[in-house]
Amino acid sequence: MTEALNLLLIGISAGLALAIPVGPMALLLIDTTLRSGHKIGAAGALAMSTIDSCYAVLVFLAGTSVASILGSYGLLLSLGGATILLALGIQTIRKALQQSHASTGAKPNPDEKHLTAGQTFLKFAAATAINPPTALYFLAIAPSLAGLTGSDPLVATLAFAGGVFLGSGVWQQALALAGLGIRNITTPRVRKIISLVGGSMIVALAISLAVRALLA
Repeated sequence: MTEALNLLLIGISAGLALAIPVGPMALLLIDTTLRSGHKIGAAGALAMSTIDSCYAVLVFLAGTSVASILGSYGLLLSLGGATILLALGIQTIRKALQQSHASTGAKPNPDEKHLTAGQTFLKFAAATAINPPTALYFLAIAPSLAGLTGSDPLVATLAFAGGVFLGSGVWQQALALAGLGIRNITTPRVRKIISLVGGSMIVALAISLAVRALLA
């Protein structure tokens, strides 16, 4: 039991360490909550922590094998993730501009559809799964986890993955709540500006990730 508790605490620390640095997915989560409300934002946050815990299961069970696979396909993973993040950033900017046109009297786009909580979960799950920083983080810690399964690999894996889920989940849901708070105290114009800034930062980060991957 002590071993499982220790792994749970390690997992919580790993989940927080992964989630706390503000990256493109955090910006996207805040913007999603700003535009669509807390229910949608919370679904995105849940997806991010779920994928983080799935990565935790993979690296804990496979250890150095996962590190080897991620290392072999690191360039493709980075470029693929950067491409997806670039598309999400452009989409964020486009939606903010559409809201701007609507607020000045232009007709709203009839084809504009708001994602449901389930669709948002799938969107964030896919983006997080191929997000380069997430994969590279677990690539870095995979060797350190090798050999920590102890006498009961299943319990050890669940303890570590559960810790990652809790640590990541607490922070991601806090970001969603932060987005809700901003949504409640700002005007549509301010929210549009925040969305434009966030979308631009996502685009810049995506380009930066692609350049670093090509130059590495």
